[in-house]
Amino acid sequence: LVLDELVRNAFENGVLEKPDEFRNALKARENIVSTGIGLGVAVPHAKLPDIKAFFTSIAILKDKVDWDAIDQALVNIVFLIGGPDNQQTEYLKLLSKIILLIKNPGRRNTLLKCKTQEETLALFENL
Repeated sequence: LVLDELVRNAFENGVLEKPDEFRNALKARENIVSTGIGLGVAVPHAKLPDIKAFFTSIAILKDKVDWDAIDQALVNIVFLIGGPDNQQTEYLKLLSKIILLIKNPGRRNTLLKCKTQEETLALFENL
């Protein structure tokens, strides 16, 4: 359900042209191993040849969900990443920014309190 909302959001914002194909790729990736990376965070991701540029969507959940995370913690922050399948370096840069943000308890708590897109983006600009 969370993935469906994030995919719909990406499609409605014009960064994703084939939502069904992307959703299927996300689910296939999730079936390999959970993208619940710990600390209450999941980073589902998929890369496809027809996606032109990387994008991310963030969901802050009121009710935590079981994501089969590596630390068994329930998840309340989800970063969806999508992008081209031939730009591994760019993907790793994006992922490293997310990791920098969430491994700091203060920043993670600040993220949980964000009410607007602008507040959320400001956290990443300060990394």
